[in-house]
Amino acid sequence: MDWPRFGRVTLKPFSAGLSEAEWKGLYETFRDPEVAEWNGSSPLRSPFWLFKRFVQAETRRKDRLAFAILDERGEYLGTVELYDLTPEEATLGILIGRKDRWGQGYGTEAVRAVLDYAFRTLGLKRVRLRTFAHNLRARRAFQKAGFREVGLGPGPQGKEDVYMEVRREDFDPQA
Repeated sequence: MDWPRFGRVTLKPFSAGLSEAEWKGLYETFRDPEVAEWNGSSPLRSPFWLFKRFVQAETRRKDRLAFAILDERGEYLGTVELYDLTPEEATLGILIGRKDRWGQGYGTEAVRAVLDYAFRTLGLKRVRLRTFAHNLRARRAFQKAGFREVGLGPGPQGKEDVYMEVRREDFDPQA
């Protein structure tokens, strides 16, 4: 199992199959109203079996790579993905579903692990993302992982988004 790692986290590819506990953690992440709010969406209302079928179909897409974020004990923390994937760039999305782990650096470590994979293994030149301008915790975590802010724009529900990116030549995997 040569999965992406950084610090305390390991990224388990969805393509490797998720355990029942990991599936339940993922499902609860998307059902949580507070997590949904930070993600600019509504809490999931689909039944578990339908959610699982949808996620499995999404993981077969060629323009998307999804990973479960596992902590140092191998327990599910959240998910990180690269989507809109081309040979040169991708968009990053991350959700830490375990709210008891928020603010402890796990998100930054997961982002560093996926960026190292994106640049070294996939050979991408750029990874971008967008987050709510008022989500200062996420913005700081992304900056710690190497992202820089490149613009502002309208977001969902009348909120403002911050656009961020990191280029391969600017990424330091050891930082």
